Amino acid sequence: MSVIIAAYNEESRIGTVLDAVTCSALISQIIVVNDGSKDKTADEATRPGVNVLTLEKNRGKGAALIEGINQTKDSDILLFLDADLVGFKSEHISILVEPLIKDKEVVMTVGKFTGGRKSTDLAQFLVPNISGQRAIRGDVIAKMPDLSADGYGAEVAITRYIKNNGLKFVEVPLKNVSQVMKEEKLGLVKGLASRIRMYYQMTRTFIRSHFRL
Repeated sequence: MSVIIAAYNEESRIGTVLDAVTCSALISQIIVVNDGSKDKTADEATRPGVNVLTLEKNRGKGAALIEGINQTKDSDILLFLDADLVGFKSEHISILVEPLIKDKEVVMTVGKFTGGRKSTDLAQFLVPNISGQRAIRGDVIAKMPDLSADGYGAEVAITRYIKNNGLKFVEVPLKNVSQVMKEEKLGLVKGLASRIRMYYQMTRTFIRSHFRL
């Protein structure tokens, strides 16, 4: 199983996520896509067993995920994780992957924060199935349309593809997990602007998905 982490300016947070990933016996390949970061994200991600792929400029989450997918070695399962998770442990990887191992009909799991921070729990309650924490079968992701232009809408595109094709996916709880919000990273004004851009890209992708099949 391969894990792909798209990261942009996450030098102070990505190490914690990698601590959990490198402790998991389920993972055979770890890929961090440094999406044109201006800080030391690449340096913090560089450690034994981690393949760091650095893009010269910021291309957006969808493009970063595609670059990571292209580096996988015919993995049967791909695990996508955000680089800014709080409280994420190696046992959460098992929770994300277990349904795919036990049930061949399940092609994807989507992690849902619970019991972490009220702000992130509420965000996922209001806008479900957009979580960046998900496991998906490699043969399914190989058939999907290109995510490069979707930006923050990449997870929306993946979920819509699964639903539009009548494939089975399940939501799994990630207890005591949350993530650092954009307003905390960038400040209130820049954070809100980034959030608005994120939701715009998600909405755009949702609309596009109705015309892809």
